[in-house]
Amino acid sequence: MGTMGRMRRALLLVTLVLAAGGCGGGASDEPQGADGGGGEATTTAAAPPQTTLTVEAPDETATPVAKPSGKPAFTITLSGEGHSARVGTPWHYTVTARRGAKPSGGTAKMRVFLGDQLVDTIGFFAFTGSLNRTHKWPTVLRGKKVLLQAEVEGDGGTQRANWPVSIG
Repeated sequence: MGTMGRMRRALLLVTLVLAAGGCGGGASDEPQGADGGGGEATTTAAAPPQTTLTVEAPDETATPVAKPSGKPAFTITLSGEGHSARVGTPWHYTVTARRGAKPSGGTAKMRVFLGDQLVDTIGFFAFTGSLNRTHKWPTVLRGKKVLLQAEVEGDGGTQRANWPVSIG
């Protein structure tokens, strides 16, 4: 290799060393911050995109009235282990969905109403045929008469069924 080849190689090596030195890192055991010294590092978030996203929320479906909406092709029933329950004690309920003589299904939204007011959403549960769940009534409902409601979204629409419960 001639003198020119060695000079090019040395120049390339110097360029690589300088480029690597600018990449951060270091031999220190101390944490480095954004300024290269010790301390906390900071980050800067990228600017948000300039386009605006909009989402159309569906109408609220919670209503204490047990009426269907849409054209549901199924029926539901809701039953509990009784019309009274004790705070903090497991209480069982069942939701069934049928299309004619066959099991049907969907998603059950289990809610609790006190008069016309929605006071609790127990949960959303996908099921086919029957849904068997246990609920522990909260202390805040002691002495109240509430409606447990199953709102089932399924084939063709929504069905609702209520079960009155006195909480003791």
